[in-house]
Amino acid sequence: MVAVAHIGIVGTPATFIGSHEHDSWELVLYTSGTGTITVGTTAVPFAPGTIICLPPRIPHFERSQDGYTNIHMIFSRFATPRTAIPTFTDDPQRSFFHLAMQLHREFNLRQKGWKPICEHLGELLGRYLERWSQGATVPEVEQLRHLLLENLHRPGYSVGDAMAMLPCSSDHARRLFLKATGSAPTTYLAQLRIASAKRLLAEGALVRDVAEQVGLPDAYYFSRLFRRHAGMSPSQYIATLRS
Repeated sequence: MVAVAHIGIVGTPATFIGSHEHDSWELVLYTSGTGTITVGTTAVPFAPGTIICLPPRIPHFERSQDGYTNIHMIFSRFATPRTAIPTFTDDPQRSFFHLAMQLHREFNLRQKGWKPICEHLGELLGRYLERWSQGATVPEVEQLRHLLLENLHRPGYSVGDAMAMLPCSSDHARRLFLKATGSAPTTYLAQLRIASAKRLLAEGALVRDVAEQVGLPDAYYFSRLFRRHAGMSPSQYIATLRS
């Protein structure tokens, strides 16, 4: 299990931090500004969202012309992808940032039960690095997936509404999404809605209420879509749960 030795924030923009080193792995997430961190003899550029894993006992220093801020975390036990200087980029939803900020609060407030919470948050940070080390994600695809998930409960919300928020054309986004996931965006949204409906039905919600909660207030259309993707009607699905 990960053990957190220290976590801090550079909140006031800094332009230079002199050479120093640590006995354990340090993870640095840059939150604003651009610059360069020199690790040993290797210069690594950073920008907002850059995550750099600094190996133990290797001197490093940072420079920035206009100043930068960051969140830095030192772990006494931590496993990182074994490259020379593992470097990643946070996702569009800033998942790593939100976890790091929660870790910072728990570590510094030290309320009851803070140690195991910090350990688990550190493990989650490591899981994100493992995911990203397995291959680069496509930002447009990840943004579209996030939009569809966050808005599936909204009546009338469509793939077109989500695509309008992307920094590329709908046709290009559709091709990227199909290549990355193997599904068309419309199919993916329908699958999200049916998966959510199954969970709600398993919890005992009424079919008409479930239809509304997954953004399909037309119960007839909801039933047709459910049958298409689940191979049975909602009432049949409920019967299988009871049996």
